[in-house]
Amino acid sequence: MMKASTRFGLIMLFIGIAIGAAITWALEPFGGAQVHVLEGYTTAVNNDGTAIGLLEEPGEAGEGYIIAGAVWGGSGGSWHDTFPTCLKPLTDNQKVRLGVVKVAPTQAAPGQAVVVWLECLD
Repeated sequence: MMKASTRFGLIMLFIGIAIGAAITWALEPFGGAQVHVLEGYTTAVNNDGTAIGLLEEPGEAGEGYIIAGAVWGGSGGSWHDTFPTCLKPLTDNQKVRLGVVKVAPTQAAPGQAVVVWLECLD
């Protein structure tokens, strides 16, 4: 027969495991975001360099992305947290790779694709 203190300890252990699993499940949307890597050519860079159009496949419709706030890297291998100087305003046809996180809508806030990093490939 199991002692009362051992039984109590096992019950507390199982409760701790259940609470830990519940917290992990509840926080998963924040820590489990997947970055989708997109590669293609810019169809346009806006006037202040904060948004681009991206064409991944020829003949398909391009998508627009806000790149303000994303870190960026160029051919030198270093990363920066300023506006990408490798993208000139009002230009197009530059090869880039984007790291995009798709954010789901929450309450009244709409969901959207958020660019977290940008790499200039030309």
